[in-house]
Amino acid sequence: MENQKKTINRGIQILRMIFSFNIVVFHCIDNKFQNIYIYFICRIAIYYYVPTFFLISFYFSYMTFTSRNIIKLKERLLRILIPYIIWPCIFWIKYSYIKYIEGNKEEINFKVLFHQLLIGKPFLPVFWFQFCLIFWSMLFIIIILCFKNFYKYIMTFLFILILCLNHFGFVYYLLSGNQSFFAISICDLFFRNIYMFTGFFFGSITILNRNIKFKSIIILLSYIGSIFCKYLNNNKKFDYIYTQFIINIIFIFSSILPFNLIKNRIIILIINQITSYTGGIYYLHYEIKHRTFNDIYLIKKGNFFSCIIIYLICYLFCFLSFKIFKKTKLKYLFI
Repeated sequence: MENQKKTINRGIQILRMIFSFNIVVFHCIDNKFQNIYIYFICRIAIYYYVPTFFLISFYFSYMTFTSRNIIKLKERLLRILIPYIIWPCIFWIKYSYIKYIEGNKEEINFKVLFHQLLIGKPFLPVFWFQFCLIFWSMLFIIIILCFKNFYKYIMTFLFILILCLNHFGFVYYLLSGNQSFFAISICDLFFRNIYMFTGFFFGSITILNRNIKFKSIIILLSYIGSIFCKYLNNNKKFDYIYTQFIINIIFIFSSILPFNLIKNRIIILIINQITSYTGGIYYLHYEIKHRTFNDIYLIKKGNFFSCIIIYLICYLFCFLSFKIFKKTKLKYLFI
């Protein structure tokens, strides 16, 4: 794990923080057209924020997956599963209790919670991201453990197969006319896997540890690839590949920004602190906006300032809660 830890740099940390805040804006702002900046955040959120997080997650999980260390693999899965299970249960119980004391017992729906835990929707829809992470993480682990010497070939074949299924529209064909949460979740599994496979591949070549020349070549090739996809993209079949090229550029460019040259301990401490708890902020922001604090005027306004308040509430809650639970597995609820 030591080699992989060295690749964690402050440029990527800051990227995660910025994208986390932008996701809060995308989910919590009411008027996405109120100005050019907000429109820009919300527009690119659809295409680049979440794919970048998939890439980052599987990049930094590569050493864990390939170590075949059961303890580390278990820790990886617990890091995803604990918030995926516990937060929806907590908020569902809270919601059901409120409905019970209000006399609206018919609105207490166990099926909603079951579906939430099964596919990451619809009660807390932001957990569709963890649903995809859990599915592909478990599949990667099974393949690596079962095919010690051949897993790269199997995963390459699987990657190419899914690319073909996506490109030729088989997934849309199989699910045509079905707009259920289950169908949408299956589509998510297929159309998001390219970003995870790319993160896994980048992890295999430890791209963040490479020199500037190598990274610049990857950025240049990704830029050329994005132009090529844009040229061929009349029927939108190359959207997800175009997105992949763009997030390659975002990911690698962020890693070469000179934040690691900073030597001042106070500045380093501040950067490390403000870029923490992005996972907890992602888990909580939807509930904070749409249910828990929705009646508070400043949040109910749904403007940019409201998004800052929501982000800060989530951050402070995660900061304090992590201090309390940092010696337990419950710490994964907040990081």
